[in-house]
Amino acid sequence: MLAIDEHLFEIDEAIDEVAKAFLALDAVQAYLEIKKIFLADMALQESISEFQDLKQSYEEVKDYAAFRPEVKEIRRQLLQKKRELDLNRTVSLLRQNEVAVQTILAELTQEISSVISPTIFVDTGLPLAPHKSHHQNCSKGGKRDV
Repeated sequence: MLAIDEHLFEIDEAIDEVAKAFLALDAVQAYLEIKKIFLADMALQESISEFQDLKQSYEEVKDYAAFRPEVKEIRRQLLQKKRELDLNRTVSLLRQNEVAVQTILAELTQEISSVISPTIFVDTGLPLAPHKSHHQNCSKGGKRDV
């Protein structure tokens, strides 16, 4: 059972301080600003909605592509809309800022986990970060001879 004492309150205060310091970082402020611009851009939000509708339409019929030639046209439109969104300056800036904030969070998480134990692996979700199998021993002892 968890005992509530002064240490727990100190930990809670330290968490609040870390959160305040994190929110004050320039990278986080830049992310929050571009996110506000992203959400306020109604033309971009409409374009995203159209993309999601196209994606849903394609997902519903993609299994029948061999029998329905119009599926190729839906796929072409979907890819064209995705490219349009990927090249949008606001979307690009939002993604760049998201990765910057995610990198900071990953570093912070790794520092916190290393205080507990240096053997704790933190999956950062970053594309170029090292990835480690969840079950290291599966490949060694997973197969049995019958």
